[in-house]
Amino acid sequence: MGRVYGRVGGKVDGYSLDVSQEGYQVTGRLGGRRIGEDIYLEISPARDHISGRIGGEVIGKDLNLVLEKSRAYGRIGGEKIGDDLDLQGENHIVGRVGGSIIGFNCNLNVNAEKTKIEGRLGGRFFGADVDFNIEGDFSPIIAAVLAVTAYKIYIDRAAAGASGGG
Repeated sequence: MGRVYGRVGGKVDGYSLDVSQEGYQVTGRLGGRRIGEDIYLEISPARDHISGRIGGEVIGKDLNLVLEKSRAYGRIGGEKIGDDLDLQGENHIVGRVGGSIIGFNCNLNVNAEKTKIEGRLGGRFFGADVDFNIEGDFSPIIAAVLAVTAYKIYIDRAAAGASGGG
C-alpha cells in the first residue's frame, strides 16, 4: 500500500494529484473534484508492466508502460496519437516524453527516505515544478510517471485552448 500526493505546476496554474496504490491497483484523481481526471491503472502481477487510463473514455490518456527496477518506458496516448515516454533513475529520475524536437524533459529528485519527489518538467522557462509527497511503498518511478502524465495533459489542454479547440 502507498500513496502519492502533491502538485504539478504552481498553486494557481497547476494540477493537484492524489493517488493510492493497493495491491496491483493504482487509483486516484488528477485535478479537483469537478474539473479533473480519474486515474485507473493496473500493475501486472510480475510488476513489470503498468497500464490503464487517466481521464474518461472520450477525453483522457491511455498509459501502457514497461516497468523495470528503476526505469519506465512505453506510450502515453494511443499508437498514432500519443507520445513515447522513457524515464529512469532511483534517486534522480530523468528522461523524456515525446520526441527529440516536440516533447519535454523530466528532471526529478527523490529524497533519501523516499518520502518526497521534487524537480522540474520541461525547461527552465517553459515547464512546471513538481512537489509530491510519497507514503508507504509507492514506487518513485511510478510517481514520476504520474507527474509527467499530468504535465502532458496540462500542456495538451493549453494547446487546445490556444487553438480554440476547447
